[in-house]
Amino acid sequence: MAFASPQETALAVAQANETRASNSIPKLIVLGLLGGAFTGMGAEAATMICHDFTFLGAGLQQFAKGSLFSIGVIFAVICGGELFTGDALLWLAFMDERVGWKKMLKVLGVVLLANVVGATAYAWLYYQSGLFLFNNAELGAEAVRTAVTKVNLTWWQVFVRGVLCNWLICLGVWMAFASKEVISKIASLYIGVMVFVMSAFENSVANFYYLPAGWFAKHIPAVVEAANLGAKLDTLTWSNIITRNWIPSALGNFVGGALFVATAYWFVYVRQAPATPDQSMAASAAD
Repeated sequence: MAFASPQETALAVAQANETRASNSIPKLIVLGLLGGAFTGMGAEAATMICHDFTFLGAGLQQFAKGSLFSIGVIFAVICGGELFTGDALLWLAFMDERVGWKKMLKVLGVVLLANVVGATAYAWLYYQSGLFLFNNAELGAEAVRTAVTKVNLTWWQVFVRGVLCNWLICLGVWMAFASKEVISKIASLYIGVMVFVMSAFENSVANFYYLPAGWFAKHIPAVVEAANLGAKLDTLTWSNIITRNWIPSALGNFVGGALFVATAYWFVYVRQAPATPDQSMAASAAD
């Protein structure tokens, strides 16, 4: 068979996350920095393709954005990198008692912070490149508009969109575990990521790039003029970035991946069903 069965995939995910939890903190930091930077690469490519693609209509524009954004997740999984969103699947290994809560929190905490630094650093490098002035500063204007839109959602909206986002991402990662060839893994990741972006859900690691990118870009006068947001631009503050987007999107992402993917498939394929009295007697007789 060219792919693993659902049960084989569930066991592979549990084993992989048990191994992940044993990684040292320095290794997790480096992989988390790479994961954040890779996500930034996908996010800036998505911004580039969509900043003047409005003639397609909103739906097809989102499809194009998702197609380009998926590059970042593909880099992280195929080349090597840690993403907080995918690490929500550690919950499966935790529920199967392969990983303790301290190790799980270590991975999630270290990778989350490293993703923030990696993605934000990539946004700063992009700002330093001067490319926000591309196409008469329309590229920078799109970066600012994206960030302002995200900080003006309600906390609950961001949380729910985060849940839905990581349900899809973790399904893509799950299918990648089931795949046995690189091209199949890439296609699996693309499907999950493209659909979440096309649906306008919220990805915390992506937002670790999008919001700093918008904040950096708003300091360029030509970009501010092109964005034409008026007083709404004042809502793009670090306080709003962290409290109104990063926190609810990260929490939602964890719940989406842990509950709807890790818990569901642990229950169906991994947990050990209690033995019936007849089975217990047979086991004792065999001993």
